[in-house]
Amino acid sequence: MDATLTAATVASSALLQLPGPLDTTLGKVFLALVAFLVVLTVGRVLLSFAWKLALLAAVGIGAFLLVTTFLL
Repeated sequence: MDATLTAATVASSALLQLPGPLDTTLGKVFLALVAFLVVLTVGRVLLSFAWKLALLAAVGIGAFLLVTTFLL
């Protein structure tokens, strides 16, 4: 049983010493592209919300301008 545990420990430590797939140049480029896509997705959602908020603010300010100009 002790030999099995030692073999498993040696095998697991050998696997941990191998370079990971993201340690290569291609892996780093892939990671950068994934991060870029996450930023684009979050930006798209936030800009969609910001566009609606800006449109609502413009309509509200325009209505306030008309009321204060012509009715007061």
